[in-house]
Amino acid sequence: MPGTQKEFADRIAAELGLSGRTGRRFVRRFVQLVAEEIVESGRVELRGLGTFATVPRPPQTIRHPKTGESIEVPAYRTVRFRASKRIRESLLKQGLRKRRKPTGTRRRTAPTPTPTPTTTSTT
Repeated sequence: MPGTQKEFADRIAAELGLSGRTGRRFVRRFVQLVAEEIVESGRVELRGLGTFATVPRPPQTIRHPKTGESIEVPAYRTVRFRASKRIRESLLKQGLRKRRKPTGTRRRTAPTPTPTPTTTSTT
């Protein structure tokens, strides 16, 4: 199972009858185009694979672990990837991913009143 760009490129080249060099150029260019589009538009959707989207990170103050010095980190954007529904379901079937509880969809019910103890007197 491929895991690196070179391994993907070699597998694509073998399956399509291309040279290894052509396969590597193809994969390199594909990755380059996806990266350019993420920077330009902030979102790339590859159906069947997932969605890359930029998300803003707020400015924050952090502390250096050794010196305790405060460091200001400016706001920035980072990239998040969300796998397609098909991939997420496949991972669930294989037990490689746990199902998340949906947020904000739980019904809120009024707490059930606890019965107050009654005292019975025996005379």
